[in-house]
Amino acid sequence: MMFVQNLGLLIILLSLINTSYSYLYPQHRVAFNPRGYVSTINKICIHWFDYHQNEISSDCNITADEPSSKTSPANWSIGYSLSIHTEDGTLHNEPYFWWDGWVNGIYCNDIHLHLIEGGLVLKESFNLTIVYDKCFWE
Repeated sequence: MMFVQNLGLLIILLSLINTSYSYLYPQHRVAFNPRGYVSTINKICIHWFDYHQNEISSDCNITADEPSSKTSPANWSIGYSLSIHTEDGTLHNEPYFWWDGWVNGIYCNDIHLHLIEGGLVLKESFNLTIVYDKCFWE
């Protein structure tokens, strides 16, 4: 009988430990400033990643006409990547993972689009900056 009680207590303790160490991350704000040759943009998408570094959701309602921002999904996102869909194809940046190293930081993406002889290019690969008050365009 004592073994069963101890086993029950162990199961309860393990479930509490598992809950307390679950992968809960604070929400983060990601800001966007599309500028330059934006008339060719069909849409801009943000792709959210979970703690396994798998894309788990995306949002393609980011305007190319003006600065905007999105907030990460509650409690599970550890990073994001952007994709810019244009008439000529899709431009991607590599995933950016915060792993809670920048709690309360704002991830400012100054997306600068240029036309060159070969087509549309991004200047300085989205020019990511992390700030704690506001992005320079806000």
